[in-house]
Amino acid sequence: MSKKNIISNKPLIKKPIGASKPSIATIKKANNDILHIILWCCICGFIAVIFIKQLKNEKGKAEIKGIDLSFSNFLSGIYQEYTETKLLAKPFMKELKTYKNDIEYQLFGKINLEGFYSGNDNYIFGEAMTKAYFGDDYFGNQAITDQVRKAKYVQSKLKDIGIELLILFAPCKSSIYTEYLPERILKTKRKPQNYESYVKACKLLNVNYIDFVQMFAELKQTSKYPLFSRGGSHWSYYSECIVVDTTIKKLEKLMNANLPNIIYSNIQVMDTSLVRDGDIFSKTQMAAPKGDLLAYPQSIGYEQGEGVVPQKILGIADSYFRCFFYLGAMQHAFNNSQQWYYYNSIIPENPNNPEVWELDLKAEILKNKAIVLLCNETNLKKLGSGFIDDAYEMFSNPQTYYKNKNNNDLLNKYKKEIRNNKELLAKMKKDSQQKGMSLDSLITETALKLQSENAVK
Repeated sequence: MSKKNIISNKPLIKKPIGASKPSIATIKKANNDILHIILWCCICGFIAVIFIKQLKNEKGKAEIKGIDLSFSNFLSGIYQEYTETKLLAKPFMKELKTYKNDIEYQLFGKINLEGFYSGNDNYIFGEAMTKAYFGDDYFGNQAITDQVRKAKYVQSKLKDIGIELLILFAPCKSSIYTEYLPERILKTKRKPQNYESYVKACKLLNVNYIDFVQMFAELKQTSKYPLFSRGGSHWSYYSECIVVDTTIKKLEKLMNANLPNIIYSNIQVMDTSLVRDGDIFSKTQMAAPKGDLLAYPQSIGYEQGEGVVPQKILGIADSYFRCFFYLGAMQHAFNNSQQWYYYNSIIPENPNNPEVWELDLKAEILKNKAIVLLCNETNLKKLGSGFIDDAYEMFSNPQTYYKNKNNNDLLNKYKKEIRNNKELLAKMKKDSQQKGMSLDSLITETALKLQSENAVK
């Protein structure tokens, strides 16, 4: 075979005619490229040295706070969360964030808080509130009817031992001040609501309840004062006085008792948001804007005298129930009673408090004359955040209840460990937002993994 038939895969390079030496500009560019590479290597090396030194210096401090700074934690993101938390805790960072939030709200009406947005006339709404109003979180009539059926059974069993059950349905701002929602939101088609289905089922089965949603809708037509503030996510302070008063009087009838009633007077109107009336803004480190005229009773007390006797109750509720404490009802009308916050933690808070799952449910119930469940429109998936399910099983099938409780207690131990690890919990809060799931669901998911891994070991 001749050489002419051989095909080479090497490129044919022809030396250009009159080729000259590289120019000075070309040489400078090559030198700059080399300098850039050396500079980046130095920077990377410097960062690596700082990181390794930081690991050594901070290891003891971090372990005290419950995390072990290691490369695995760095890759998982826990180290970054730890460092970010420390940085954001610096006073100048807080001031910078507040300034940024204030400027964006003043110029664009933007509220820099996850899950909240601005409506008309400076009213701030939450996405969960809006979903509840338009029925976008509807659980279905069958699931709701089942919850109310169990509640009726529990109510009957409690009545047999001299304890009353009362359910409070609390309104969200979207249901009462709908007209201030943005136009794009008002175009949403309304569907069946959880709240409406619950009230209908409670009425049908004769379960004790107070419909504050309907009550507020009627009050709005005649009230001199706002029932919700523009910058708050809860009832206004004035509305909370009405809620406490109405609840005490309802319990008096159910319990056939003479409870200390709340007495409030000397109402002062202010354009400054006090207590929780500006709680949405306070979460962004901003002061609530002036101009929202709100009512604040200056004198609050409770009846005393012959025949007036406080009674123990157990409140199982979300954050809307807080007003029963700072208005004094839990202390004076209900004899220093407790709230089980989301059927999980105990209020009044105390570092030595156990979590609710660590208690003897039946023994705790028997300490009270009434069980009060408060659910706002966004928290109606399970009545009492699971209390009704547990109480129903405990009364109807004790053997199954205690068997399931023993199994769940191990999982709850892992969940408690996660909640007590501040750095890990901060990371999981962000992860839950990114994944579009609730923090409690993510904690449960993580606890199940830990339980499974330890079971294998």
